[in-house]
Amino acid sequence: MGVMKAIGQQLAHPQGWRGRLIGAVMDRANRQATWLALARLAARPQDHVLDAGCGTGAATAALLNGMPCRVTCVDASPTMLRRAQGRDYGLGRNGHVTFHLGRIGALPFAAGQFDAVLALNVLYFCDVAGLADLRRVLRPGGRLVAYVTARESMSRWPFVRHGTHRLFDAGTLEEMFVQAGFAQGRIVIEAVTAGPGVTGLIACATA
Repeated sequence: MGVMKAIGQQLAHPQGWRGRLIGAVMDRANRQATWLALARLAARPQDHVLDAGCGTGAATAALLNGMPCRVTCVDASPTMLRRAQGRDYGLGRNGHVTFHLGRIGALPFAAGQFDAVLALNVLYFCDVAGLADLRRVLRPGGRLVAYVTARESMSRWPFVRHGTHRLFDAGTLEEMFVQAGFAQGRIVIEAVTAGPGVTGLIACATA
């Protein structure tokens, strides 16, 4: 197996020491994107937030540091979930976090369970049914904030040439949200600078 294909597969489903290494590298690479997405999530103390595809738990840690609230973390990778469970979240007043092994598209949660969903760098690996599953677990009026690196930046990276990642521009990202059941007038797609020479897309949608 080629190195770039192996990297793409580890990004899609991190496993073992290579997965842990990928997770640490991606935490650093995605720091700016994480903060931008959390600013748009605008969590409140009473919110119950789902961190979908939580990875190492870095986004949850940043969220709880800025706004103690209730967070549920879910990931399909046991390697990443163990890393997330071992992280120190410095839980303050009203801060609470729980962990679940699960896959987007078959989430182990009831409909309407969450006030907000955070989906960072996971839509590359989802189909429309997976995104509809994220919408399902949102309460009416709940909000979903997702980040992906834009096609114009991501297509330069060799690991995406092996079919592990779905690529997005603003139009295809919005269309995916529409197909997943979000009303077109309740979707905002914003281009952001996620790092040196890296353009990202943040989607904010209301159920």
